[in-house]
Amino acid sequence: MNNDSIPSCNWPVEPATNDTVSGPDYYVKAVLFPIILAINTVGNVLILVVLGTDRSKTSVHVYLMSVAWFDLNVVTLIVFGLERLYATIRPLQFRTAMSIRRAIYLELMVVMLAVLSCLEYPISWYYALQHSPDLALQDLAAEAQYLTPGLFRIQISNWIAIFTIDCCLLTVLHRHLKTQKTLFHAPGRAPAVNRGSQGNGSALRLVIACSALYVFTMALPITCNILLIAKEPPHCSYYITTKTLDLPSGLGTMSLLVNYSAGIFLYCLTWKRFRERIKSWVRLWFPTAARRVRRSSSEMTAMEDVSRSSVIDETMRTMPPVCKPHRKLQRTAARFAPVRCSAVLDCSRSAVRLRFCIF
Repeated sequence: MNNDSIPSCNWPVEPATNDTVSGPDYYVKAVLFPIILAINTVGNVLILVVLGTDRSKTSVHVYLMSVAWFDLNVVTLIVFGLERLYATIRPLQFRTAMSIRRAIYLELMVVMLAVLSCLEYPISWYYALQHSPDLALQDLAAEAQYLTPGLFRIQISNWIAIFTIDCCLLTVLHRHLKTQKTLFHAPGRAPAVNRGSQGNGSALRLVIACSALYVFTMALPITCNILLIAKEPPHCSYYITTKTLDLPSGLGTMSLLVNYSAGIFLYCLTWKRFRERIKSWVRLWFPTAARRVRRSSSEMTAMEDVSRSSVIDETMRTMPPVCKPHRKLQRTAARFAPVRCSAVLDCSRSAVRLRFCIF
């Protein structure tokens, strides 16, 4: 097999470009890539620390930790979505069927599948080099892609699978919410609160948000791969220059990095327990900030107490003079100022009565 055996599309020759001159997109990437990479690293490490130290662990913690470790692995999202779908459809059987140990076993299988799928890269390049020793370097990628396009098929299949699971989850959730509204909010029935579904709801919001983020951010890289495959033989159905593909390819890489680094923001927006854990860790790591917040709150409370006591003292001064027992009752009433009570004095006929109106 040599260069003559490789089919050609007979596209017009691309004009020569000076690659040594950096365009404006290069400087944008040079500034944004380090920022997104730093957010990605810090955010995923923070997710692992917070979820790993949580005592009330469930199978959701296992999936979220693996997602943070593997940078939003698509197979993990598929397994997580299927588990949430099963938990929504069969809530009673789910408690006995899915456990933390079973979730760990599923994640180990996901790791094995990820390793096996990545073996196609070295195999395809080794096959191309063995059968085409005189193959030019610029044609090597096209040859390897022509021989084994399975990775792109896997990518498309994962994208379609996540989109289908999200649609099924939304459909099932809509039907369940409609049924719940019919049963628990019927006329003449007291409103009931289903507290057991709150954790399930947060997990569903998490998996839908992560899957939707993956679907939207992977749309551009998949489109770029489709255009690249359509340009190469044997398809030759669409002509696009390499310079034109540079911009969407860079944007696709940027969207992938955004996909990897947005997990911390999704968890903070959709998971209340995660927000509380983050706040507790911030108070632990930065005690001066927590002390400052407590000091400001105590100062506000003291100012409110002083204002209440001043109002009551002014009320006491404006009242007419009374006997000594009445003054003693005034001093007793002033002691109750911090507990939000108002003293109403009623002097009638030689009887002094003190009424406290607590509001």
